[in-house]
Amino acid sequence: MDHRDEEIYAKHADELLRFATTLVGPSAAEDVFAAAIVRAMTSPAWAAVTDPRPYLFRAVLNEARSMRRSGLRRVAREQRAARPATLAPTTLSVEVADAMRRLSVRERSVLYLAYWLELPAAEIARTLDLSVRTTERALRSARTHLEESLR
Repeated sequence: MDHRDEEIYAKHADELLRFATTLVGPSAAEDVFAAAIVRAMTSPAWAAVTDPRPYLFRAVLNEARSMRRSGLRRVAREQRAARPATLAPTTLSVEVADAMRRLSVRERSVLYLAYWLELPAAEIARTLDLSVRTTERALRSARTHLEESLR
């Protein structure tokens, strides 16, 4: 970062961080802000920017959009992977399907892998990139919640 970039950063950092907080909330604002600044200031177009403030605001906005799209795609993938509706309709009663929908995505995922794909806990852990202990806890929790829902 050269002297000009340091001055620009010092001048606009606070308002850009507030803008990021407004867009994505306090927990993700610093990540969005930092990624946007790095991406903007390392871009080949940065040298030609004459008014950096709108350019940086746009960079923060784009980074927030990108993070949101990425998060939505991740959630959609998790839901598709754990969706009971993907199972054959004759193998799942309406009551069980409703109870499965009330489980968390992780609980549905481990139940699907355990019962429909008949994977052991260690293989489920590898598949979902979890520890075996976390997988066993999720299985136990899912079974408990499912049992309570079906009473």
